[in-house]
Amino acid sequence: MKRKILSFLLAVAMLLSLMAGLSGCGSGNQAMTPGTQKSETFTVEDGQTALASEDGAAIDFGCLLEAGEELTIQKVSPASIDSDVEIYAYDFKLSSGQPEGVVELTIPYDDAGLEADEEILSVCGKYLNEETKQWEDVLYTVDTQANQVHILTDHLSTYSVFTIKNEGKRSEYISDLNAYAAYMTTGQAQRLLNAYAEQGVSWQEDVVSAFLEANNSLPMFAATNVPTLMSLGGAYDELISEPLGDALTVLGIATSCAQFTYDAYSNGLTSKETSISGMKTVLNLGLNLASSQKYLLDSFQVAYMGVGVIDIALTDVMNFAIATKYESTKNMYDAYYARPENKRRVKDWYDLFKKICKENKSAPQTALDKMQSEIDNYVNKYWEVAASDWDSWIDAYEKNGKLSKYPWPSESDRKKISSNHKAEIYDYLQVMFESLSRNMYFDMLAQREEKYKSLMDRLNTVYTITIKEQEIEGKQPKWANCYVKLAPLSDKAAAKAWTIKLNDNSNGQIKFTLLAHETAGFPMKLEFYKTQKDWEEGKVAASTKLKPFKSTEKTFTIKTQAEKVDYSGTFTGVLHVAETGKDIDVTTVVTYEKDFGDGSYYKIVCSNDETGSTYINNSYFVRWSTGEANIAGAKFVFSADGTSFSASMRDHNDKEWGVITCQR
Repeated sequence: MKRKILSFLLAVAMLLSLMAGLSGCGSGNQAMTPGTQKSETFTVEDGQTALASEDGAAIDFGCLLEAGEELTIQKVSPASIDSDVEIYAYDFKLSSGQPEGVVELTIPYDDAGLEADEEILSVCGKYLNEETKQWEDVLYTVDTQANQVHILTDHLSTYSVFTIKNEGKRSEYISDLNAYAAYMTTGQAQRLLNAYAEQGVSWQEDVVSAFLEANNSLPMFAATNVPTLMSLGGAYDELISEPLGDALTVLGIATSCAQFTYDAYSNGLTSKETSISGMKTVLNLGLNLASSQKYLLDSFQVAYMGVGVIDIALTDVMNFAIATKYESTKNMYDAYYARPENKRRVKDWYDLFKKICKENKSAPQTALDKMQSEIDNYVNKYWEVAASDWDSWIDAYEKNGKLSKYPWPSESDRKKISSNHKAEIYDYLQVMFESLSRNMYFDMLAQREEKYKSLMDRLNTVYTITIKEQEIEGKQPKWANCYVKLAPLSDKAAAKAWTIKLNDNSNGQIKFTLLAHETAGFPMKLEFYKTQKDWEEGKVAASTKLKPFKSTEKTFTIKTQAEKVDYSGTFTGVLHVAETGKDIDVTTVVTYEKDFGDGSYYKIVCSNDETGSTYINNSYFVRWSTGEANIAGAKFVFSADGTSFSASMRDHNDKEWGVITCQR
């Protein structure tokens, strides 16, 4: 049996851009102004909650529309955008403008030419942006059994169903990804939230693992185990890996909360399953824990409210038999609530509860308590004014004419009369609760879309490795026009895409997104090849391991070992003293001690020829590539051939007090 599956096309459109070679979910599909095939106009009747055209296009508006409002459903024929794409489009118009909440649209489609096992991946919902004339994505579900697409929206416009017959063209309009990313079973959602609620040592990894296991829309992570994914393979600093882990965690939580909200909206009023209370328990626990991870709080709050609204709707209110002696009082009670100034329409309750939800968004249980309290206060209001309510006595006079007494009921009987009224209210408020629940579900979807955006932004972040060779005066770059590959690569990565050729100066850049790097297995080793043939044959000339990324850019400098230079000998020259302007004759003796790495240690003694005073006297390391000696208090540099040097002499404030220049 085919199943109804939830789809988030907006979110999928964003994730689609993460995949190489794909650019989105068809939001750029150009459309012409549709022509009208058929138009039907309906007048909303009192108590009516939905309307449908003859061919099955429908709108479920719940309690949002007033009696007397006109709704038009037009079947339209948009211009074809592709021979393999069938478009079933309808324009929904409301005489009063736009609904004040979320409505559900139903659009039928023909599944002819669609393979049964592929149908769910070949159908999507869209709407026509009147300003841009583009078909854009919407939040929808597909019912392949009834051949219907159900769209949730808070504005009316031209909506359509796309059916794509050519598998190869799906990415242009839907996605090559599993478009039904949001779908989870209630059991899967429960297990994920329980993993969070348990707060074990690895709770974050457990949540992400449960999400990825349940959610096949993220196949790009399949090759990476969760601990590696959370740490980004050690290739990135915690400043980068932690936000990515948080984004995946939030998306997992949001998906589970969305599933709970979906279950409450779609099944809550038709089935009094104990799962509602179970979901509320889990969400309540999650809500309490979320305060320590504030980035999770919003999802729990909205989901808790959505499930809680249905929980209220399912309240079991008792009906009681009213004693005959209280019949006259009951008539006056009914007359009070029948008066226009006291009677509340379903829309009045909706507006009131919507306001309560908005004002208590951050305290969902408070909102739910206030909603229940509002109903209780309303049905008990009469008892507060009964003693002076002559209008109700007059309105009920005819019914009470044959009754001789107007007894005051006991507290217990007053509760019975109010309870009966409360049961009536709960009965006609079901459509209001459904509309509220639909709003919560829509809000949850919108929130989840933002979570996908956050993940998309992080996975789409571009990282750059800049490679350059250290310049040596008079020397040609050693690695000019050589090949550099980032390694080791996973089976999913093409070596060519991760290899660059350095230019004449041995400079080059490797750029990639975080997602691409993950797919490649987080390679962080540079392999150098002298020629293309060496690269093809895997003959590595040199390699080096890169340190983790701390930002989006990293520079690797090839330090080419310079040729050894012998600086030993006796050098003569002068010390020019800045303060006096005097030149002092000096002799500098440089004695070789030992080689070390890319330089040598030398004993350097510089003294005054007349007085014998020394200005430099110690063992120092001299780098061959630069000729610079690491002398504290002096910037001492030999010439490239080692036959001369200059030394800027510095005091403790790093102020130059003299300059030594000598020749060998």
